[in-house]
Amino acid sequence: MKTNSYIILVVEDDEISCELFRELFSKANINHFLIVNDGEEAIELCKSNHAISLVLMDIKLPGINGYEAMREIKKARNRLPVIAQTACFMKDAKETYINSGFDDCLYKPIDSRELIKLIEKYHEPVLN
Repeated sequence: MKTNSYIILVVEDDEISCELFRELFSKANINHFLIVNDGEEAIELCKSNHAISLVLMDIKLPGINGYEAMREIKKARNRLPVIAQTACFMKDAKETYINSGFDDCLYKPIDSRELIKLIEKYHEPVLN
């Protein structure tokens, strides 16, 4: 990493997926991340912590779903990239997420190369 002036926020309610993110980030030497398990907490963190500069948002969450959380985050911080993370593999899924307001889409199971590509896309040139 070239800078530590940002935080990646992972919004994920599945503990196995959370562990996978921790492992993927560790292997990529990404140390500046937070993991929360619901949309309400994600909204509050994004409003109060301006070091958060990328959100990886699960779609199916308890309480507020990923769509609703993304919309609330975008109301408060419209330039903050919010990436949908989903197990949905429908043909037009990525287009559907982008048309609904997400900046991009990441498919589960998370591929480490795709994750790094997305982080680099929104944090150029953050990673070595």
